[in-house]
Amino acid sequence: MIEISHVSKRYGIERVLYDVTLSVAENEVVSIIGHSGSGKSTLLRCIAGLESYESGIIKMNVRKKDGYEGIGMVFKENNLFPHLTVLQNLMLAPVEVLGMQKEQAREMAEEILDNVGIWNKMNDYPSSLSSGQAQRAAIARSLMMNPDVLLLDEPTSSLDPVSANEVFNVLDKLKKQGMTIVLVTHNIDFARSISDRMVFMDMGTICEVGSPGELIDHPKERKTLQFINYCVNMVYDIPAPKYDHPQLNARIEDFCRRYRLPVKDTYSAQLVVEELLNLLPLDDGLKLVMIKTDKGMVIEAVLKGTGKIFLSEEAVADNLSYMIISSKCSAIEEAVNEIDEKVIRLTLKENKK
Repeated sequence: MIEISHVSKRYGIERVLYDVTLSVAENEVVSIIGHSGSGKSTLLRCIAGLESYESGIIKMNVRKKDGYEGIGMVFKENNLFPHLTVLQNLMLAPVEVLGMQKEQAREMAEEILDNVGIWNKMNDYPSSLSSGQAQRAAIARSLMMNPDVLLLDEPTSSLDPVSANEVFNVLDKLKKQGMTIVLVTHNIDFARSISDRMVFMDMGTICEVGSPGELIDHPKERKTLQFINYCVNMVYDIPAPKYDHPQLNARIEDFCRRYRLPVKDTYSAQLVVEELLNLLPLDDGLKLVMIKTDKGMVIEAVLKGTGKIFLSEEAVADNLSYMIISSKCSAIEEAVNEIDEKVIRLTLKENKK
């Protein structure tokens, strides 16, 4: 459907895309993630034909009719015309660009508005819509041109969680209907839920491509891991034996709330962390990392290199803290990472809601 081969682009002397190669299959949903300024939105605009590029090729297998390329684009801002109703916003381009009859355009608009869940807002003006409704109206307007590919630039960036979920439901419905979608997002949870594949960009290049499970839970590149940790995981440094226990518990609670985990899971995580810190030496400090994976919640304690095994049954078999940890965890692992740090990895049992 989309073939991007060795595309590069500069703004003056600043390189924003460098040797980017990527393919997107028909009916596939691909999310592009990365830090601000990594080239994500520029790449999307190049795909849409809104920006030129100095080298490389972008090929699109889409329909071309009446000068329209078969590509729909939804921007960060909904860009609805404020002086037109939602219905009029949707009808404008098909009538003016494609020459569609007004009655046909109206029927199509009403059907699409019903599909995105805002049929009852068709006669409202954009100023009266919630942020989620306005973004759904913007998606509906793009669908009026019957695109083969839908491109979205940060569709949930300015939305609250409820509104973001409304947009997710619309895109999930389009995905099930077979729409090819490429979106740029900072929302890792959103990308995990909607994507067939994810792309991580950094400094204008593609660093890694994989399924959501591969890219988020098992990234191969260090830069990808650092970005995912920054966006997804809870990282908490304990520099000395004395630490702020209430603050740590609050961070764990915030993390669990973000993933809408049951209260029992929150209590289990707080208890396991407390007991783990009772067992481990804190003189040189350590780093705690909480990760939500497809196998459950994982707690990692990272210590400076040591050959000691802390959580073997032989070492702490009769220790109450170890017994509590064992009862709450489905797996307990110890390993040494590539920079000679000891990593203790606990996978918590999930409580039934």
